[in-house]
Amino acid sequence: MVVQAVCRNPLAEPALLGVSGGAGIAGVAMITIVPSVGAWALSGSAAVGALAASALVFGLAARGGLATDRLVLIGVGVSYAAMATITVLVVFTDPWNEAKALTWLAGSTYGRTFPQVVPVAIVLLVAVACFVRARDELDLLALDDDTPRVLGVGLGGARLALLTAAAVLTATAVSAIGLLSFVGLVAPHAARALVGSRHVRVLPVAALLGGLLVCLADLLGRTVIAPAQLPAGSLTALIGTPYFAWLLWRSRVATG
Repeated sequence: MVVQAVCRNPLAEPALLGVSGGAGIAGVAMITIVPSVGAWALSGSAAVGALAASALVFGLAARGGLATDRLVLIGVGVSYAAMATITVLVVFTDPWNEAKALTWLAGSTYGRTFPQVVPVAIVLLVAVACFVRARDELDLLALDDDTPRVLGVGLGGARLALLTAAAVLTATAVSAIGLLSFVGLVAPHAARALVGSRHVRVLPVAALLGGLLVCLADLLGRTVIAPAQLPAGSLTALIGTPYFAWLLWRSRVATG
């Protein structure tokens, strides 16, 4: 929700910040280099990789004051480079590590315990407090570049602070359960359809809908082909892909 507001792009999601790509590289590298890596070490490396990639995207985009077009283009480039790197790592590892890497990349809540929820809950509470406090700035940033300037909002500083908070929140979630596709794209649009575009209302609704989507995907993954299981990330991708296509079609009709 925050990424879409700051970038003013309805198709934006946390992957544009480099979070998913950085976490994927770090996680897969750890799995392939240290096959016996524990859950905490894997989560920590994924979080570090996600934040490092986000810092790279912010650093490259800072020259233009984190202008939305520049930020999106750099984020897309870093994401594609990260996916290519992940593919190389997976191809050149042995089949056992390859299966582990692909399972982690798919995103799953399998085997997760309460201690892994604690850091996510702490970061979530802090991030929500920051976003609620910045709800008016989000409304302004979602309009254009001129309105926030006229009202005294520093574009560069506000964008950097909000995107950093979003990156930290996403990195923490990725470190806990791996990569989940399309949740950050689908939930904000569904929330806007329900309660409008004011961020004081849409932020909590988007968070709730995103959580419900993950729970639904996890439930279906555990029951549809039981006793075998499908990763929650695979189900969210299956749900999100047709929705993404519909968004593209609607955008084309609206501009036409």
